[in-house]
Amino acid sequence: MVDPSNFSDFFPYGDYVGWEEGIKRHFDEEMSAEQRAASDNWDVNYRETVSRKFTEEGGALSESHQRPSEFRLDEPGKSLGSLLLLTNRLLAVDAKMHELIESLEPGVHQFWPMRISQKKGEDYPVRYFGMIIRRFIDSFVPTQSVGYEGTDEANFFATINSTKKGYGDLAVSKDVVAGRHLWRERRLKRPNILFSDELQAKLASQGLRMPKHHQLKVV
Repeated sequence: MVDPSNFSDFFPYGDYVGWEEGIKRHFDEEMSAEQRAASDNWDVNYRETVSRKFTEEGGALSESHQRPSEFRLDEPGKSLGSLLLLTNRLLAVDAKMHELIESLEPGVHQFWPMRISQKKGEDYPVRYFGMIIRRFIDSFVPTQSVGYEGTDEANFFATINSTKKGYGDLAVSKDVVAGRHLWRERRLKRPNILFSDELQAKLASQGLRMPKHHQLKVV
């Protein structure tokens, strides 16, 4: 998947309602002095620790205050896609995509209901779920790929060109991705979110609108 870089139907302009306030309230009222000290006694540091779990291999959002419950759009009349990139790079999916992912990988990823509201506060007419991708693998094969930057020593790789050809020049291991349908790569940072041909075919057959995506090479 190509991460949206400009505000769009897949990267809507807006922000969470009450999430930062809930984080601060929990920090001030529920956490011990020792726990607050681990964040240098600043709720913003704790909030950053929580938000890293949106994209990094840091476990599920185990407490309710960590999970944003509402995202309010700041632009009227948006027609949102089935997968959204939100503030702090949190993902959200509509009910159809949630059901599809769960049918292929039941219980693997974390989902929770998330209200999407319009600028004036009314509900967006489609149900969405916050999503944390819980599968991280290392399937990238640098020796079979071209057009990327990074090294084994840096433990970081990224395509130079986020185009159909650029993605098609990247190789992933057939053995490593076998049986996987949705995951994040540990070393490959662009693209970082990958999904199987089977999941892509089901998304297309149901007419679900996705951000731009291209096929990688399997070796």
